Amino acid sequence: MIVQERTRPPPRAVPVEGSRSGSAGDPLRVILSVLPIVVVIELVLMRTFYRVGIFIPRDGAFGTLYSALTVIGSFAFNLSSVLAFAGVGLLGLRALHRGRGATGVVLLAFVAGCLVAALPGASGTGPAVRVAFATGAVLLAWPFVRGPAPPWERLAVAASTTAVLLSSYAGGAGDARRMAATAGGAPGVVGAQLVGEALVVAASLLFFAAWARERGVRPRALALAAFPAAALLVAWWANGAITGILVLWTAGLRLYLPVWLYGVALWAFAAAALGWLGDGSRRAGGMVLLLAAGFLLESTYAQALMLVALSLLAGGLAAGRAEDEGRAS
Repeated sequence: MIVQERTRPPPRAVPVEGSRSGSAGDPLRVILSVLPIVVVIELVLMRTFYRVGIFIPRDGAFGTLYSALTVIGSFAFNLSSVLAFAGVGLLGLRALHRGRGATGVVLLAFVAGCLVAALPGASGTGPAVRVAFATGAVLLAWPFVRGPAPPWERLAVAASTTAVLLSSYAGGAGDARRMAATAGGAPGVVGAQLVGEALVVAASLLFFAAWARERGVRPRALALAAFPAAALLVAWWANGAITGILVLWTAGLRLYLPVWLYGVALWAFAAAALGWLGDGSRRAGGMVLLLAAGFLLESTYAQALMLVALSLLAGGLAAGRAEDEGRAS
């Protein structure tokens, strides 16, 4: 018997889903790799450069450059929109394949609702899409939050998801008020927005703590992350009104807290994203999408980015692992 066991050929290796050999042609893998890059281009050119250029005379060479970069930014926006919705749909299909039925159904319902809402005369589907979005965010994050991941990282994902729910509540209340054409509204809307924005700042610090706990503080990441934080503070010092409007348009933040706190939060967030870049976990890409989605989440595009971001930060479906954390179905 022992001789038979020793001479028996080794079992055939089965590639694990998500490995390099098993998913080189996986369309979801391609989308999750390309989307953060395209979103950065869209964020810089469409939401930042395009809006800043409005206040600058577009004469001569700058006018030509402005037009060219605006076209590129518009293309990046269209491409990132297609990739984001395709990514959510593929995540829904993967969830169904993994036995996470509720997650898969909700994600696919969100994509279907967005397609229906885009049709003429179907604007009334907006509240249903927002409900599907909020439910999908919870179903994506909850297995990770209650799983075995490091506590700082679980707290960061929990804070981000709670901010999503508060923003969705405020946005849903606004939708209901507009549909009913009344002056009144749901209680606590302003409070939800203020608490949600504070949680966005807290989540940035929690992501930094998770990164520092896991990888140690890397001076290079800290130094590079100081540039966007310094740019925010310098822009605020130069012209606080325009900077506030630009941040609201770009990230959906009202900057009601001390501005230096947002600078620290941006520095911590960028340092964690840079520190996790290239570690194979896709968390850096998730943080890019989290920033690009912003806090207000008024568009289905932003909501789709947020769902993909949470799937990347929570692992599981986006990571392509054969096991799921908790199988929340």
